[in-house]
Amino acid sequence: MRFLVLGNPMAGAGRAMRLLPVITRLLTGASHTMNGLIVPSVDEMRAKIRDARRSGFDALMLMGGDGTVHQALPAILDSDLPFGIIPGGRGNDFARNLGIGSRDWRDWDLRAEPVLREIDLPSINGVPFASVACAGFDATVNRLARDRKGLMHGRIGYAVCVLRALHAVRTFPVSVRTGDAEWSGGVLMIAVANGPCYGGGMRIAPRAEMDDGRLDVCVVEEVPKRVLLSQFPNVYRGTHVSHPKVHTLTGPVVEITTDEPQDVYADGEYAGTLPAICTVSRRRVRVMSFPAISPASASPAMSRF
Repeated sequence: MRFLVLGNPMAGAGRAMRLLPVITRLLTGASHTMNGLIVPSVDEMRAKIRDARRSGFDALMLMGGDGTVHQALPAILDSDLPFGIIPGGRGNDFARNLGIGSRDWRDWDLRAEPVLREIDLPSINGVPFASVACAGFDATVNRLARDRKGLMHGRIGYAVCVLRALHAVRTFPVSVRTGDAEWSGGVLMIAVANGPCYGGGMRIAPRAEMDDGRLDVCVVEEVPKRVLLSQFPNVYRGTHVSHPKVHTLTGPVVEITTDEPQDVYADGEYAGTLPAICTVSRRRVRVMSFPAISPASASPAMSRF
C-alpha cells in the first residue's frame, strides 16, 4: 500500500515529531510505500490530505492526538480515504475509543493487510467531530487544556485543569431533545458523545459506541463544588451516571437550546456556541489498524521500537 503519513509537530509537546521517523522506517521495512511529512499548519495538513488520492496514496496515517483528528476530518471526508491513528497527543481519546492504546502500534504487524472499520461521523452545528462535544464546565476545562494550562499530559494535566476551572463553574439553562426523550433544567455541563471517553480517559458516556448510529448525552445538574470534585474519579470508571444529578439520553439527533450562549468544544477544539443541533451523518469514515504481530513473524527491525 501507499501511505501518506502526517505528523502534527504540536501534538503531545512534540511526541509526534519523535515518532514520525520510527513509523516511516517500520512501514518502509514492511514493504509499504510511504511519504512522511510534518505539517506545521491545519491548512497544509488538509491540503495534503485532499490531494492524497490524486497523488496515488491508498491510505492516511495521522500522528497526533484528538485535535489532529478533529482538524483533519473535513479533508478526510473530501479524500474518502481510510485513515489510521498513531496516538501522539495529550489525551488520545479518539484512539482510546477505538481500542488503541498509546503503545499498541508497536505490536502491529505492518506487513499484514490493514483492518478497516467504519464509524459514525457526528457533527455539531455542521462541524464534524470524532468523539465528544461539550459545553459548560467541561468546555472550560477543555479550553484550559488546549491552552496548556494543565502543565502535564493525560489524566494529571486534565485534573489540574479541572481544579483551575472550579472557580468559574456556574449553571445555565438548557433544554435537550433527542427524539426519544427530552430534559430541561439548569446544568453545569452537557456532553454529546460518539465515543465513551474524553479528557484523557474519562468515560463521560460509558455506553456510547462509535458505530451504532446514535449519540449519547450526559447532563450534569447543579451540585456543590465539593460533590463535583468528589465525583471526578468516578468519571474514569463511568459510574458517575448513577448519581441522581446526572442524566443520560440517546438518539440520532440531539437538539440543545439555551437562552445563554455557551462555548462548545469538540475533541478538545473550539467548535462554536450553543444552541446547537448534533446529528449523525449518513456518511461514515473508515478507520484503519493492523492485526497484532505474532511471535513467529516478528522481525528485529520491529522489535527495536
